Amino acid sequence: MMLCKICRSYVVLGSLLGMVILGCEKPTIKPVATPLKIATVQATSKQITDYDEFVGRTGAIETVEVRARVTGYVKQIHFSDGQMVQEDDLLFSIEPDVYQAAHQQALAKIELMKARVGLAKSKLARAKSLIDVKAISQEEYEENVAALTEAQAQETSAQADSQISALDLKYTEVRSPISGRIDRALITPGNIVTGGLGTGTLLTTIVKNDPMFVYFDVDEQSVLRYQRLERQKQPEDPSKTQSSNPLKSQEIPCFVQLGDEKDFPHRGKLDFLQNRIDDRTGSIKLRALLDNKDNLLKSGMFVRIRVPVSQPYDAVLVPEASIGVDQDTRYVIAIGSDKKPVRRTVELGRSIGTWRVITKGLDAGTEIVYRGLQRVRPGAEISIEQASVPLDLDLDPSTEGVQ
Repeated sequence: MMLCKICRSYVVLGSLLGMVILGCEKPTIKPVATPLKIATVQATSKQITDYDEFVGRTGAIETVEVRARVTGYVKQIHFSDGQMVQEDDLLFSIEPDVYQAAHQQALAKIELMKARVGLAKSKLARAKSLIDVKAISQEEYEENVAALTEAQAQETSAQADSQISALDLKYTEVRSPISGRIDRALITPGNIVTGGLGTGTLLTTIVKNDPMFVYFDVDEQSVLRYQRLERQKQPEDPSKTQSSNPLKSQEIPCFVQLGDEKDFPHRGKLDFLQNRIDDRTGSIKLRALLDNKDNLLKSGMFVRIRVPVSQPYDAVLVPEASIGVDQDTRYVIAIGSDKKPVRRTVELGRSIGTWRVITKGLDAGTEIVYRGLQRVRPGAEISIEQASVPLDLDLDPSTEGVQ
């Protein structure tokens, strides 16, 4: 009986100790989630113009091969390699002695023929007075007439020979046919050159680079789009035919980029459209004309060329880094009025620098997540920080002057 009382006492004591121990434990505190720090930008609005881009090659507006037109030894070179020359500048001198002598001989022959003509005229005058009195035969008279005609023909031939010899003498001085930049001399003094039309020795070449042509191939649909765009700006007069309204008169602008440039600073205009489409490639060749007063463009350079294909319009743009990809869907994470992230599906236009045109799904001024879209979940708690993103849009050269 005593033992049972002792056991009950231990049980009661253990229960009291357990309650004391439980009472001393601190309550568990649930951790509070830290808001996700994100950087945001605002979708901006900018007036832009759509354009097509092509690869082209520059070509000099004039190129001339300077060749010898007479045979002889090169006496002197009158230019420095690579310099600018003007039309009619003296370039090469070929020894003129032989041609000078031949010209003097031709002039002397003219005087001789003139003397023969005078003598023939005197004989004919006497023969005419004698034939009237039947002092000479008709045959003798006709011989005098023929002698005068022959002498006059020989005089004409001598004059033609003198003109040829004068040209040969003139061609001993090789002059520039155009103004432009000359290449190096391909022959040195003391060497003999051969003359001739098309077969003469090549002496050098001259190119005129201002203005400069750019040739590029475009598809048929693009050409039609350019022409219709211009007709919208300036309705075509039905009374005018196509031949009286060439591409050059339409003043369609274009912009050119060199290999080491990021923008398109060189402005020109479309100048020429080939008269037929290549049936093998379905393309047609266009030519643009650019000013090149600083001689930066050289013939044969590869360039990129832009042709505007729309009127200027206001477009919504966002940084490329703020656009996410989900299979074939493009989206951005917008910040709603409750400061919670919301996913929005968008449709993309063309890239402009590090920015992208949004054609559908987003309004200008909307705040969107700039980077780290994968870490942001719709409805999540976020801490917003405005990002500074430069608006590096190369729009000005492409839209300047486009109405």
